[in-house]
Amino acid sequence: MRVVGTFHPSSSVSRSLKCRLTPDPALEHLVVAKTDRLEVYSLQQNGLKLECTADMWGRVVGLQAISAGARDHSNLLVMTDHPDAKIVLMSYAVDDGIATLKPGGSHSLVDRAARQAEFVTDFQVDPTGQVVVASCYAGKLKVIKLENGELGQAFDVSLPEINLLAFSFLYTAEEDHFALALLHLNHRRQMQLLCRDVLLQDLELSAAHSNLLITTVLSERTFPSLDPPPLLVPVPPHSTGSEEDDEDETGPAHRGGVLVLGGRKVMFYEHATQYQQDTRKEKQRRLSKRLSSSVQSEVAKAKEKEKERESRKIKARATVKWPWNAVTAWCAVDEHCRRILLGDAYGRLAMLAFDDDKVALTLVPLGETSSATSLTYLSSQVLYVGSHSGDSQLLRIHPAPIANAGSDTLPIPKGVSTVSPSALTSVSSKGKGRADESNLSDVSARDGRVVSTKGTFIEVLQNHDNIAPIMDAVVTDIDGSGQPQVITCSGARNTGSLRIIRTEADFQEQARLEGFSGITDIWPVRPRFEDTAHTHLVLSTLHETLVFSFAGKDTITNVDPSAAGFVTRVPTYALGNIPRRQTMTSGGRTISSYVDSSLVVQSTPEGVHLVEYDAALHTFSAVGQGWDPKKSSETGLVGKEVVAAAMSPSQFVVGLSGGRLALLNLGANDALQLVKSRDFTDEICAISCTPLDSSKNYATSIAVSFWGSNKVYILSLDSPESYLSPVCEVTLPTLPRAVLLHNFGTGVRPKDVDFHPHLLVGLADGNVVTYAFRDGELQDRKASSLGNAPASLSVCSIDGRTVVFASGARASVLYWDRQRVRPSPVGVKYMIKGVTLNSAAFPSCLAIATSSALLIGNVRGVDKMQIRAIPLGVDNPRKMAYHVAQQVFGIACTRTLPGRVGDDEDITGSFKLLDAHSFSQLHHFQCNPDEEPSSVLALPGDGSGSSPAFCLGTVVIRPEEREPSRGRLVLFSLSSVDGSRLLSVLASHDIKGCVYALAHVSHGVIAAAVNTSVMLFKIRETVPGEALPLALDKAAEWNHNHFVTNLIWDGQFLLVGDAISSVSVLRVVDDATRIESIARDYGPLWPVAIESTGNGIIGANSDCNLFSFTLQSGPQRCVLEKDGVYHIDDVVNKFIRGALSSADVADDQAVKASHVFFTSTGRIGAILEMNDAMALHMTALQRNMAKYLTGPGGVNHTKRRAPAAPRGHTDAEASYGFLDGDFLESCLTHPHPDQLMEGEIEAERITIPLATVKDALVQMQSLH
Repeated sequence: MRVVGTFHPSSSVSRSLKCRLTPDPALEHLVVAKTDRLEVYSLQQNGLKLECTADMWGRVVGLQAISAGARDHSNLLVMTDHPDAKIVLMSYAVDDGIATLKPGGSHSLVDRAARQAEFVTDFQVDPTGQVVVASCYAGKLKVIKLENGELGQAFDVSLPEINLLAFSFLYTAEEDHFALALLHLNHRRQMQLLCRDVLLQDLELSAAHSNLLITTVLSERTFPSLDPPPLLVPVPPHSTGSEEDDEDETGPAHRGGVLVLGGRKVMFYEHATQYQQDTRKEKQRRLSKRLSSSVQSEVAKAKEKEKERESRKIKARATVKWPWNAVTAWCAVDEHCRRILLGDAYGRLAMLAFDDDKVALTLVPLGETSSATSLTYLSSQVLYVGSHSGDSQLLRIHPAPIANAGSDTLPIPKGVSTVSPSALTSVSSKGKGRADESNLSDVSARDGRVVSTKGTFIEVLQNHDNIAPIMDAVVTDIDGSGQPQVITCSGARNTGSLRIIRTEADFQEQARLEGFSGITDIWPVRPRFEDTAHTHLVLSTLHETLVFSFAGKDTITNVDPSAAGFVTRVPTYALGNIPRRQTMTSGGRTISSYVDSSLVVQSTPEGVHLVEYDAALHTFSAVGQGWDPKKSSETGLVGKEVVAAAMSPSQFVVGLSGGRLALLNLGANDALQLVKSRDFTDEICAISCTPLDSSKNYATSIAVSFWGSNKVYILSLDSPESYLSPVCEVTLPTLPRAVLLHNFGTGVRPKDVDFHPHLLVGLADGNVVTYAFRDGELQDRKASSLGNAPASLSVCSIDGRTVVFASGARASVLYWDRQRVRPSPVGVKYMIKGVTLNSAAFPSCLAIATSSALLIGNVRGVDKMQIRAIPLGVDNPRKMAYHVAQQVFGIACTRTLPGRVGDDEDITGSFKLLDAHSFSQLHHFQCNPDEEPSSVLALPGDGSGSSPAFCLGTVVIRPEEREPSRGRLVLFSLSSVDGSRLLSVLASHDIKGCVYALAHVSHGVIAAAVNTSVMLFKIRETVPGEALPLALDKAAEWNHNHFVTNLIWDGQFLLVGDAISSVSVLRVVDDATRIESIARDYGPLWPVAIESTGNGIIGANSDCNLFSFTLQSGPQRCVLEKDGVYHIDDVVNKFIRGALSSADVADDQAVKASHVFFTSTGRIGAILEMNDAMALHMTALQRNMAKYLTGPGGVNHTKRRAPAAPRGHTDAEASYGFLDGDFLESCLTHPHPDQLMEGEIEAERITIPLATVKDALVQMQSLH
């Protein structure tokens, strides 16, 4: 059984809007719709604050705000896409300070008999907030009445305009008049704009075109492309306040209308006058009468007249040329739509404004942003840009240029005339007479004006990471840290990029001290025990102890050993501030308490020493005699020396040579006294004496590790009678170099919910082993590796959270999250120890010791994902490969220069070589004109000289061809010239088709998917004198497919994905000279991506389903047996075998990482393998949860995950072979998990303990 989990959620933004979700008039919200969830932000003075998120069980394609009845705030209407299209009402609520979005009513839009809409799937709300119209099927609309902010009656209406491109409600004078502007493609492939009335009483659309907007055909020259479809923007009427001026056709007043966006012009069509409406109504009446005539000649003439009217072109009231690519998003700056912000497909942002002195349009370029899918104007010139192919942005639009004042704001192509900004200040005279022609612009009002501006007006305030769409990816450990990095080919159009993603804490260095040798430990020191600021730092090396003072604001001073007060001639094992213990007698009872002091305890090989800080002199001085085992009167201590030590504020535990353990405390007169000692058979290696209750000054248990036996004991300090008595023990495979007994929670007693004591052991081989310490036993063993250097452990504070630093060859922060200990790698190598440091110069910092340096800085983002962007601009990465030996990436890019709507696209291809560490470009290979890279393969070997490093597959694009007929295979190696690494072409071979995929079969053998066939090529050396040192010879071909787009070599077989049919398994035989078919699936699967499972295939298809096959070997033949299908509701572009993290590995692990997948919306997920025994119970748990938990709109989980087809979910087949990991893990936070375990009937009851189920769910969480 496989489990599907999410590592990085979808980051693509589809919609956004500003609204007021609470009655508070001062608080406004920004709602962002990502692919499968809503995010609500409040608008604060310092930016956006995330208030809540809500998962939507479906892809969000529409978002609108509606009035919440009589209340003065809004609710949200959300529309989800096929196959479960729905309209869902969501309301915002705040309970006990926690904000949530709660689902309300809903209406299903599903119609299995209808054909899905080809161009537009969206909904619109009329300006009065009474009616909703949704489009998701061709030839029909869903109309929903809104009653007091709730969803009311819903009904379907037939729509004669089958190929609907855009639709919008218009502003009307009557409150009960609902007019719908429709833009569609008619049977003549003409784009037609018309209007129909929504007749609520008749439950239908008007049969005749509404007269509010005169029907017109739009020119194909103005709208040459339907990708993306045009947009309609309703414009309310505009009045000057003067009846006389409103009647002036040359003035700025208009009756309202609609803007048509998306073509080479922005066009404003005004509502018809009352006279025009009455005239058209009379003409329609006469035409209807003639159509119903019994005289056929009259009917024929009437039909001809009707056809002529439908093909008529009406001039727009105002237009302006659009100089850039197709408009993809718009938003109004003011409620009257006098100024509108427009964004095109390449991120060009401009403002469209109605002139103040006439009905004319002016276009003002503002700057370049991410390619916008949504624009939302917030306030105070701040704009939110939501994007699918680039980072979403928070921008401020300035009234004057803020940068690049010498260059054009945006490039304006030839053929588009412009005016200077000064022309906007000219004002034409108004009144009864004609306007003064000397004050009019040279450009007529109908044609509008494009302003030629200089500099950018845009300031980016904040970027929100978006890694969509992911076209290809690599998962690899580049720096040898043991933590895999994910590198994706992301972005499109003007925002192509590589994204480096890893769950790693970010260390921000502030200071560094070099020149040390053999640092072993580090301790910060305060003037007094209860102080919060540190004034000194003590370092121990292999041979001595160093003391540093933070004397000034910006200086760190090495204190002279003679004045340090500490024992500096030898190493230090333990050191820390302690309180002074005082006792008093009351009622015959002796009561002890702890008071603040300036005492510090230091443990060295010579013994335990007590020093005191003098605040006046800023120095330390020795106090008392200390404790020296060689001078102790205790039997058996003569000749012993301290080999290990640990301490709590009131207890000092030292390990002596010969295996003796001694417990000391501070007695009267600041004398160190021996409380108890115990002998062990093995030499003591390490000790931990950390209180599990951080509010106490004493520990109730200690941990001790030993040489030789590799044992770790937990010893009791609970009472004098049980001092140093064993509680439990464990034996490790190698030397336990460091031990730490630590409580990861805030609870202080075993009964507390947040009490999580653990034993952590750092081994000499670099592994860290963790145990849960429960009921006097060590449980839940887990292990992880930090490299090959001995591991050490230390406790520190990061962002107010107490964590554990585990360090070896690599460093990692261990913290408690989601009911388990989670690691977060830190980019510091060979770290010895990290401690909290809070000094005047370095407040709330960390001091980190490596073997040769002291680093001071901050660690941020312990539980956050780090995403780094390598921007490539218009070079959009499409395929990539990583060469391990050369430590380089090969990136196949396509470059499409932004042009004007309808202009021919200039597409070029290139292959870039990037350094794997700095991601700087080393070299690039430019493809031939009309040639684009289509696949990349990294080849084994050293990749230099005559050893090829990369194989590049290309295709030559010819628009007139239905199927590509030309392509190339190119072999590259890396050469070094003057210290620079360059690409060298070793071989080039022409192919009759597109090379969709490549696979390395064996040494010198490459498999290529070319159009309908799979080909094998052998690499050979050429004879001296030929142009290139290597050649590719075709050795075999297998041509039994429609369209081979996926090719995987699993070490034994070739796995083939046919984009039109299904999957096949091929075998390479006869020394790679023949290909034979082993097994094949004949179903109409339409795979998009596939990968090997070791004994089968896992893949995803165009209907957003996951599927899996197992290769079954029979006596006669092999067959592909389908053993899993699951609706993932996203397009998966890539599968990679492997894991996303170097997670802890438990001895009894029920779940293991199998694959990583990547989608077009920016989602990164994990496929996990679960053993059969646990899978049986998890399947039952998912079934039970589906009965109690539903998604917004009442979506049933079982139906949601059932496989989907073009017509929707099928009732004949349920999901099997896959489990929804994200859904199952919600059981961990469910308030009544026992109810989920019981089910509704006895047969549904899960028999294993709830704790076992939770352990399995925690294991799943740790792997994604």
